[in-house]
Amino acid sequence: MEAKVKTLDVKAGKPVAIINDRDAAEHSIFLGDRICLKYGETEGMAIVDTSRGVPRGNIYLFKETKEEINVEEGEVVEVESSIKPDSIDYIKKKVEGEELAEEETRAIVEDAVDFKLTDSELMAYTVGIEMSDFSMEEAKHLTKAMVNTGEKIDVEEALDKHCIGGVPGNRTTPIIVSIIAAAGYKIPKTSSRAITSPAGTADTMEVITDVKHSLEEIESIVDEVNGCLCWGGALNLAPADDEFIRVRDSLNLDPLEQLLSSVLAKKKAVGANTVLIDIPMGDGTKVEGQEEASKLSRNFKELGSELGMNVMTLVSDGSSPIGKGIGPALEARDFLEVLKSGGKEGPEDLRNKSVKMADLLLDEVGSKENAEEILESGRAYDKFKEILDKQGGGIKEPENVELAENRHTVKAEKRGRVKGINNEPVNKIAKAAGCSKEKRSGLYLHKKEGDPVEEGDDLITVYSESPKRLEKAVELAEERKVYSFKSLLSE
Repeated sequence: MEAKVKTLDVKAGKPVAIINDRDAAEHSIFLGDRICLKYGETEGMAIVDTSRGVPRGNIYLFKETKEEINVEEGEVVEVESSIKPDSIDYIKKKVEGEELAEEETRAIVEDAVDFKLTDSELMAYTVGIEMSDFSMEEAKHLTKAMVNTGEKIDVEEALDKHCIGGVPGNRTTPIIVSIIAAAGYKIPKTSSRAITSPAGTADTMEVITDVKHSLEEIESIVDEVNGCLCWGGALNLAPADDEFIRVRDSLNLDPLEQLLSSVLAKKKAVGANTVLIDIPMGDGTKVEGQEEASKLSRNFKELGSELGMNVMTLVSDGSSPIGKGIGPALEARDFLEVLKSGGKEGPEDLRNKSVKMADLLLDEVGSKENAEEILESGRAYDKFKEILDKQGGGIKEPENVELAENRHTVKAEKRGRVKGINNEPVNKIAKAAGCSKEKRSGLYLHKKEGDPVEEGDDLITVYSESPKRLEKAVELAEERKVYSFKSLLSE
């Protein structure tokens, strides 16, 4: 069929075209089908949406599709049904539990990058990995395919770190990057937004500065000040991973098998030779037992070796939140307090973990520098401010980070001592408050493990942009057992 183009100055996130539902039925085109669009010598693929609101004989094209075939408003395109790509058969094989060959995995990744797969097909691949065996050979194929279908940052001998997530707070990255860069090493840190947690490093950094920079800008920033703290999603680094993350987020899935490739593909793309992977372990984390943590650690090192990278791992205590603030703005306040004070203020657990991880990286590359000295001397904070200036400036003082105006504090009902803090309700309360979409929302933990508590003491302050979300989050905070206590009398 032929159709007159109506262009929509809106991005759909992938090539999408809308046609009249009767036109679609007459040509055996169905909702969600792929169609081939031909305009002169140019061809493009789009996913079909149908609507009675589109005049017959017309086709509405979103920005991605319009740009792909370089067509203008009012021009006529030829519309044909498109044959489903072979990668769908390979996805079916994975769902059925079969191991995929290198060329099959590569086809899935290439089609994901070229937007030839629907969200449901990408979800099926993710679920297939989650529900079946995913061999190290497949992980290697997936990682290489993701790296080779994207851009790369040209930084030699770079260092990097990554946390697999699962622990609220834990915003060590800005502190570590500042220490490593201050010691004279290159650390081009590109981070993701939240997947299953209340905040990702990119969400937190976006509270205080611009995190969207081009590859050329990142290379320039790192060349001048040794480090950066940018959002990887604004780049074309392992772009297939961004598609996989997007559908995993909608399913609230984060399979550890796919995590290996997801992490190391991004590290390989930024030129990292030495990488430290933080694997938090404990109740409520992605890795709850030592056996699973040890296996994941071995797999990271093995896959890293296959890719020519030196990968170290740290199995850390993930049984409770790291830091006191949960949510982008509150976590920004935490790490800024640590940096500005040289580690004398701010959450002690956040400071200690950041220093430990920075020292592991420095020791691995043979540096004689000491992470704690770099932090205490103020060099890390000075370096962070340099990075901030190169990224366009931003907030450098913790007290200048704004929090949501709607807030409520939950008080202690009896005296005792904090025995533990449960990750799961902390995550749920923060998300109910609006995290991570609403940067100023979240919760603040007034007490940490080992602290004494008197009746009436502040325990949790919940912040939200919305009064209704605040009400729901406070209800959860009062119902769910965030804290566990032991009696002071037993001491």
